[in-house]
Amino acid sequence: MPTVIPVRDRILDAAIDVAIDHGIARLSVGDVARRAGLSRQTLYKYFPSKQALVAEVVLREADQIVRQVIEAAVPFDDPRDALEAGFRTTLRLTREHPLLDRLVRTEPGSLLPLLTSAEGPVMSAVRAAVEGIVELKFPEISPYQRRRGADVIARLLVSYAVGPPEDQSEVVATTMADFFTVGMLTPPVRA
Repeated sequence: MPTVIPVRDRILDAAIDVAIDHGIARLSVGDVARRAGLSRQTLYKYFPSKQALVAEVVLREADQIVRQVIEAAVPFDDPRDALEAGFRTTLRLTREHPLLDRLVRTEPGSLLPLLTSAEGPVMSAVRAAVEGIVELKFPEISPYQRRRGADVIARLLVSYAVGPPEDQSEVVATTMADFFTVGMLTPPVRA
């Protein structure tokens, strides 16, 4: 028996496909509805606007990446190894993501506000995931240090997602893990 995909997921999957083909600027709700096999009216029952649809696509994709990063980091007992696995997974997934790749190359301006807003859904999700990993792997550090460290790591990871580094993911992940492990374990000069 074929798997039935919920309508909301069909719409989001179709939106990703259309955005990969045409970009966000040229994404039309009508094209997304057709690709999902739905009417525009049905699509609007789930998403009141193109902007709401695009925001939900970006958030869903970020959530999927965050889940995979957590899965990569959690098995490691050593905090440094957990950070390296998380960094490496983030860099690999963001480099391989077809929609992110297309948008970074062709219309980064449409993507930046969704990713880089300090209190936006993507930055908040990434920061919360990083803070959870840091709390699990570095239980001895203060909540202040954990929050500040998670914020810096989240901003750096989002920056690398938007502008991939020239070095290979493994090299960047190793460097970041070394740097942040030392930084997390060093008491702050001022709290």
